Amino acid sequence: MFGEASSIKSRISEFRRHIHSHPELSFQETRTGLYVAEKLEEAGISCRKGVGGAGVVAEIGEGDRVFAIRVDMDALPIKETNAVQYCSQNDGVMHACGHDAHTAMGLGAALILNKTPPTNGRIRIVFQPAEEDTNHNGKSGATLMMEDGAFEEVSGVLSLHVFPDLSCGSIAVRSGPVLAACDKFEIVIKGRGSHGAYPELGLDPVAISAQVIQAIQTIVSRKNSALEPLVITIGGIRSSTFAPNIISDYVEMTGTVRHFYSHTRSMVKKELEQALGIATTLGGSYEFKYTEENPPVSNDPVITALVEETALALLGAGKVQQAEMQMGGDDFSFLSEKFPACYFFLGAMLQNSPRKLHTETFDIDENCLPIGSAMLASTALNYLARS
Repeated sequence: MFGEASSIKSRISEFRRHIHSHPELSFQETRTGLYVAEKLEEAGISCRKGVGGAGVVAEIGEGDRVFAIRVDMDALPIKETNAVQYCSQNDGVMHACGHDAHTAMGLGAALILNKTPPTNGRIRIVFQPAEEDTNHNGKSGATLMMEDGAFEEVSGVLSLHVFPDLSCGSIAVRSGPVLAACDKFEIVIKGRGSHGAYPELGLDPVAISAQVIQAIQTIVSRKNSALEPLVITIGGIRSSTFAPNIISDYVEMTGTVRHFYSHTRSMVKKELEQALGIATTLGGSYEFKYTEENPPVSNDPVITALVEETALALLGAGKVQQAEMQMGGDDFSFLSEKFPACYFFLGAMLQNSPRKLHTETFDIDENCLPIGSAMLASTALNYLARS
């Protein structure tokens, strides 16, 4: 299978570079979806378009059992600074998380499988939009695709993510929790504005917020078990004015909470409310909104073992590593919550110099592309063969 994937490496690279040059944000992947459908149809693979928005679903083989491969398509609001021929042509938008590579590898897997379609089941390749964001109804691409029937009849799901800290030619995978649940909170601290020269005439929400932030920072160190991973990050803070001589009326804050257990979520929500009580004690008030965005990604032990076995056969001994739990998140979690699933990391380190995800210089070693396509296709075939 790896030989077949290697024989079309240039095509997979072409797919990736085209998509990288034309990135689209979450819920805007119209051109990307049309490009995917075009390449599938050129290969004689029928597909369903406009699934869950801009999503595309292709199915190869015949039989009752269905195994799904999910790849994501969206980009990020980041301005690329790489000096490469395939640099983003959409200013301020960039494939800084490798979804261009995921989509290309999904297309590569489709081409490989289409040469000899399975007769003992169907392999459904789901090209998903909007992994990076949620819409105003709180739904991501995965949930929208599920609602639109993309995963009907599915008995197992597989996904991957390029990983710049892992050498090309390797994978990392683990059974059980692998990516964290992601929640979001929004806070407004209300005070009373006044002239900066006369602070006694107002109620400074900036000063109150400083104390609230200090209290929030102790939740991880003093309220959570050191044996259970938890991250609370305040990612943004702004006041209603930005001048050296004005005390503002209010301060807004937003942040993320990453964790693996439902009891951790409950504790954090309670402790955030406790920290915000400082605002009331100091004479102000607050508004607080906590949004549970997605659960953790948890890998099924049976499919995980199959991924490991497939990787050993394709890549050889020493190329399969035990993945560490990551505090990053992915809406694949909605799929792993409902179906037996596995999410693994694909080594994509470029010239022994990791270029971090979600940065303006992110790039990959394209030698990982046929490896990813082969892993997706081979694992799916192995699953059907043993079901």
